[in-house]
Amino acid sequence: MVVLVVLGDFPAELVDGIEAALRTTYQVEVQRRSPIALPKSAWYAPRKRYRADALLEHLGAQVAEAPPGTRILGLTSVDISTSKGKIADWGVFGLGELGGTAAVVSGHRLWRKTKDPAKIAWRVTNTAVHEVGHVLGLDHCVEPRCVMLDAEGGIENTDESTGGPGPSCTALLDARAPLRPRAAVVRAPSAH
Repeated sequence: MVVLVVLGDFPAELVDGIEAALRTTYQVEVQRRSPIALPKSAWYAPRKRYRADALLEHLGAQVAEAPPGTRILGLTSVDISTSKGKIADWGVFGLGELGGTAAVVSGHRLWRKTKDPAKIAWRVTNTAVHEVGHVLGLDHCVEPRCVMLDAEGGIENTDESTGGPGPSCTALLDARAPLRPRAAVVRAPSAH
Protein backbone atom coordinates (compact mmCIF):
# COMPACT_ATOMS: atom_id res chain seq x y z
CA MET A 1 0.00 0.00 0.00
CA VAL A 2 1.25 3.46 -0.90
CA VAL A 3 -0.53 6.41 0.66
CA LEU A 4 -0.50 9.62 -1.41
CA VAL A 5 -0.81 12.89 0.46
CA VAL A 6 -0.36 16.49 -0.65
CA LEU A 7 1.80 18.65 1.61
CA GLY A 8 0.63 22.23 1.30
CA ASP A 9 -0.39 22.34 -2.33
CA PHE A 10 0.24 20.35 -5.50
CA PRO A 11 -1.60 20.38 -8.85
CA ALA A 12 -4.51 17.95 -8.54
CA GLU A 13 -4.34 17.06 -12.23
CA LEU A 14 -0.91 15.47 -11.69
CA VAL A 15 -1.95 13.18 -8.84
CA ASP A 16 -4.03 10.86 -11.06
CA GLY A 17 -1.01 10.14 -13.29
CA ILE A 18 1.21 9.46 -10.29
CA GLU A 19 -1.34 7.07 -8.82
CA ALA A 20 -1.71 5.21 -12.13
CA ALA A 21 2.07 4.92 -12.60
CA LEU A 22 2.60 3.55 -9.08
CA ARG A 23 -0.18 0.99 -9.53
CA THR A 24 1.17 -0.14 -12.90
CA THR A 25 4.91 -0.03 -12.18
CA TYR A 26 4.99 -1.51 -8.68
CA GLN A 27 1.57 -3.19 -8.57
CA VAL A 28 0.78 -1.55 -5.27
CA GLU A 29 -2.53 -0.41 -3.92
CA VAL A 30 -2.74 3.36 -3.66
CA GLN A 31 -4.80 5.27 -1.13
CA ARG A 32 -5.21 9.04 -1.18
CA ARG A 33 -5.51 11.14 1.93
CA SER A 34 -6.66 14.70 2.33
CA PRO A 35 -3.93 17.36 2.02
CA ILE A 36 -1.99 18.26 5.16
CA ALA A 37 -0.07 21.37 6.10
CA LEU A 38 3.67 21.59 5.68
CA PRO A 39 5.28 21.23 9.12
CA LYS A 40 6.87 24.41 10.42
CA SER A 41 9.70 22.28 11.82
CA ALA A 42 10.86 21.48 8.25
CA TRP A 43 11.25 25.14 7.20
CA TYR A 44 14.87 26.13 6.51
CA ALA A 45 14.83 29.92 6.72
CA PRO A 46 18.40 30.61 5.45
CA ARG A 47 17.51 29.20 2.01
CA LYS A 48 13.73 29.74 2.15
CA ARG A 49 12.84 26.10 1.52
CA TYR A 50 11.86 22.94 3.34
CA ARG A 51 14.18 20.20 4.53
CA ALA A 52 13.19 16.94 2.85
CA ASP A 53 14.48 14.77 5.72
CA ALA A 54 12.17 16.59 8.16
CA LEU A 55 9.29 16.12 5.71
CA LEU A 56 10.03 12.37 5.66
CA GLU A 57 9.78 12.24 9.45
CA HIS A 58 6.47 14.12 9.33
CA LEU A 59 5.13 11.81 6.62
CA GLY A 60 6.26 8.68 8.45
CA ALA A 61 4.27 9.77 11.49
CA GLN A 62 1.15 9.93 9.29
CA VAL A 63 1.27 6.16 8.72
CA ALA A 64 2.77 5.04 12.04
CA GLU A 65 -0.43 3.17 12.93
CA ALA A 66 -0.99 1.76 9.43
CA PRO A 67 -0.59 -1.95 8.62
CA PRO A 68 3.00 -3.18 8.09
CA GLY A 69 4.27 -2.59 4.57
CA THR A 70 2.42 0.71 4.19
CA ARG A 71 4.49 3.41 2.52
CA ILE A 72 3.69 7.10 2.09
CA LEU A 73 4.51 9.55 -0.69
CA GLY A 74 4.16 13.26 -0.06
CA LEU A 75 3.64 15.60 -3.01
CA THR A 76 4.41 19.30 -2.72
CA SER A 77 5.06 22.41 -4.78
CA VAL A 78 7.58 23.99 -2.42
CA ASP A 79 11.35 23.83 -2.87
CA ILE A 80 13.00 21.06 -0.83
CA SER A 81 16.57 20.17 0.08
CA THR A 82 18.74 17.65 1.85
CA SER A 83 22.41 17.25 2.78
CA LYS A 84 24.58 15.62 0.12
CA GLY A 85 28.21 14.91 0.88
CA LYS A 86 29.84 18.17 1.95
CA ILE A 87 26.87 20.23 0.77
CA ALA A 88 24.62 20.96 3.73
CA ASP A 89 21.64 22.19 1.73
CA TRP A 90 21.31 20.56 -1.72
CA GLY A 91 18.09 21.29 -3.60
CA VAL A 92 16.38 18.10 -4.81
CA PHE A 93 13.44 16.88 -6.90
CA GLY A 94 12.55 14.34 -4.23
CA LEU A 95 13.85 12.14 -1.46
CA GLY A 96 12.98 8.61 -0.38
CA GLU A 97 14.12 6.55 2.60
CA LEU A 98 16.00 3.56 1.21
CA GLY A 99 14.00 0.56 2.40
CA GLY A 100 11.98 2.83 4.68
CA THR A 101 8.47 4.17 4.87
CA ALA A 102 8.38 7.71 3.46
CA ALA A 103 9.23 9.58 0.29
CA VAL A 104 8.54 13.11 -0.92
CA VAL A 105 8.43 14.71 -4.38
CA SER A 106 8.55 18.42 -5.05
CA GLY A 107 7.38 19.84 -8.34
CA HIS A 108 9.27 23.11 -7.70
CA ARG A 109 12.40 22.16 -9.68
CA LEU A 110 10.61 19.76 -12.02
CA TRP A 111 8.43 22.36 -13.70
CA ARG A 112 11.01 25.13 -13.76
CA LYS A 113 12.05 26.14 -17.26
CA THR A 114 9.12 24.40 -18.96
CA LYS A 115 5.48 25.23 -19.47
CA ASP A 116 4.73 22.01 -21.40
CA PRO A 117 2.07 20.17 -19.34
CA ALA A 118 3.04 16.76 -20.79
CA LYS A 119 6.71 17.26 -19.87
CA ILE A 120 5.78 18.40 -16.37
CA ALA A 121 3.55 15.35 -15.88
CA TRP A 122 6.33 13.06 -17.17
CA ARG A 123 8.91 14.55 -14.81
CA VAL A 124 6.68 14.47 -11.74
CA THR A 125 5.50 10.91 -12.42
CA ASN A 126 9.01 9.59 -13.06
CA THR A 127 10.28 11.23 -9.90
CA ALA A 128 7.43 9.71 -7.88
CA VAL A 129 8.19 6.23 -9.29
CA HIS A 130 11.91 6.81 -8.52
CA GLU A 131 11.32 7.86 -4.89
CA VAL A 132 8.86 5.04 -4.21
CA GLY A 133 11.50 2.71 -5.69
CA HIS A 134 13.81 3.85 -2.89
CA VAL A 135 11.30 3.04 -0.15
CA LEU A 136 10.81 -0.36 -1.79
CA GLY A 137 14.56 -0.94 -1.39
CA LEU A 138 16.01 0.12 -4.74
CA ASP A 139 19.19 2.19 -4.64
CA HIS A 140 20.41 4.31 -7.53
CA CYS A 141 21.06 2.28 -10.66
CA VAL A 142 23.51 2.60 -13.55
CA GLU A 143 21.35 0.98 -16.25
CA PRO A 144 20.68 3.42 -19.07
CA ARG A 145 17.17 4.91 -18.93
CA CYS A 146 16.21 3.07 -15.72
CA VAL A 147 13.92 5.19 -13.56
CA MET A 148 16.37 4.60 -10.68
CA LEU A 149 19.24 6.51 -12.29
CA ASP A 150 20.51 9.32 -10.05
CA ALA A 151 19.46 12.74 -11.35
CA GLU A 152 23.05 13.88 -10.72
CA GLY A 153 21.94 17.47 -10.23
CA GLY A 154 20.21 17.72 -13.61
CA ILE A 155 16.94 16.83 -15.31
CA GLU A 156 18.30 14.79 -18.26
CA ASN A 157 18.08 11.33 -16.61
CA THR A 158 14.50 12.06 -15.57
CA ASP A 159 13.51 13.25 -19.04
CA GLU A 160 15.18 10.28 -20.77
CA SER A 161 13.89 7.58 -18.40
CA THR A 162 11.61 4.81 -19.60
CA GLY A 163 9.44 5.58 -16.57
CA GLY A 164 10.07 2.20 -14.98
CA PRO A 165 12.81 0.09 -13.43
CA GLY A 166 15.25 -1.61 -15.76
CA PRO A 167 15.93 -5.36 -15.77
CA SER A 168 18.32 -5.37 -12.77
CA CYS A 169 16.02 -3.28 -10.59
CA THR A 170 13.00 -5.36 -11.61
CA ALA A 171 14.90 -8.54 -10.70
CA LEU A 172 15.74 -7.08 -7.27
CA LEU A 173 12.10 -6.18 -6.65
CA ASP A 174 10.90 -9.59 -7.80
CA ALA A 175 13.42 -11.34 -5.53
CA ARG A 176 12.30 -9.33 -2.48
CA ALA A 177 8.55 -9.33 -3.11
CA PRO A 178 7.35 -11.14 -6.21
CA LEU A 179 4.86 -9.06 -8.11
CA ARG A 180 1.40 -10.25 -9.01
CA PRO A 181 1.17 -11.54 -12.60
CA ARG A 182 0.63 -8.63 -14.90
CA ALA A 183 0.11 -7.87 -18.52
CA ALA A 184 3.10 -6.47 -20.35
CA VAL A 185 3.30 -2.74 -19.82
CA VAL A 186 4.95 -0.62 -22.46
CA ARG A 187 5.63 2.97 -21.51
CA ALA A 188 6.60 5.11 -24.43
CA PRO A 189 9.82 7.02 -23.79
CA SER A 190 8.51 9.84 -25.96
CA ALA A 191 5.40 10.30 -23.80
CA HIS A 192 6.79 13.57 -22.53
